[in-house]
Amino acid sequence: MDYDDLVDRIYEAGAIPDLWPDVLEELGKVGKVSGGLLFAVRGDTAHWTASPGLYDMSKGYFEGGYTGHDDRTARLLAYDHPGFVTDLDVFTREEWEADPIRREYFVPRGFGWGVATGIKVPTGDLLIFHGERRLEDGPVERDAVARLDMLRPHLARAALMSARIAFERTQGAMGALEMVGIPAAVLGPRGVAIATNGLLEALNPGVVLSRPSRLALSNARADQLLALALEAAEGGFNQAQVRSIPIPVADGHEALVAHVHPIRASAREVFRGAVAVLLMTPVSLRELPASDVIQGLFDLTPAEAKIARSLGSGMTIGQIATTTGASTATVRNQVQAVFGKTGMHRQADLVGLLQGLSPIVSEASPPSQLPPRK
Repeated sequence: MDYDDLVDRIYEAGAIPDLWPDVLEELGKVGKVSGGLLFAVRGDTAHWTASPGLYDMSKGYFEGGYTGHDDRTARLLAYDHPGFVTDLDVFTREEWEADPIRREYFVPRGFGWGVATGIKVPTGDLLIFHGERRLEDGPVERDAVARLDMLRPHLARAALMSARIAFERTQGAMGALEMVGIPAAVLGPRGVAIATNGLLEALNPGVVLSRPSRLALSNARADQLLALALEAAEGGFNQAQVRSIPIPVADGHEALVAHVHPIRASAREVFRGAVAVLLMTPVSLRELPASDVIQGLFDLTPAEAKIARSLGSGMTIGQIATTTGASTATVRNQVQAVFGKTGMHRQADLVGLLQGLSPIVSEASPPSQLPPRK
């Protein structure tokens, strides 16, 4: 399965959660593991789903109560890396081979090597993707990790959608939106609102403009990015530069990030006539969010997320280069990528966005031409 097809499948599963097992099977091929597991935690409630090959093992793991004392997950979260990590990133080989749960549960079932990522979002949800490999195949290689990292922003956006509807198939657009619990709208061709929930309607007109021709954003720059993202979603493109759109503080409303979730393939059976679902994530933090939260909000690579946080803390390009050991030219290229993906033009704007305090003041640049779909 090529990249575009897999991204489409990921977004399809975001709207129809019972498709996740097959998607997790494909992710297993990308990561060269036996299969994948996705679980979401909200407060004391957890939901999980797994690819067919890992279903029985995952079921026994959760029913056996291992989640409460698994050092593997604890170390993954403590490592706080905005990307996929392997066991040997968070354990020494000796520590991992001696781990009690590995020896008691995974090894007897023929497993024992994995790759995972934790995605924290400001709504409080915790999303974890985990791949498990057969014991005899050894640790997961770095090139497999790099391929999974390319898909991580799409996985984060789609899994947030699934987590918000509790991994249950939802009949009808309005029923789904009532369960989402954050401002949301189902958008048809040209951005016409098919359905909205009460939380999004409450943002009209300070943040959202409910127009018959197209649902729009009050901030001109953000609305331009929304129009481009909707054009990409309607055209079937997966290479849109900005699909998570910053919306600054305005008229008493907190800063938000608008996520455009494309509706693909059989997801159209649930959201009939829809092109995309628009989800609004609040950014009400008083201090800079962690790198993984920043990456969860925007389509950033792990390195770009760290750059964004460094810029948000006030560091210069030279200081970032000195701290990371990268060349100034490399950091400068990463900074430009961060600005492009967040819709920013100046460091001051990025600081304001990340702290949820300042408006976007830069002039909008013209939309770039969409690339041809492969």
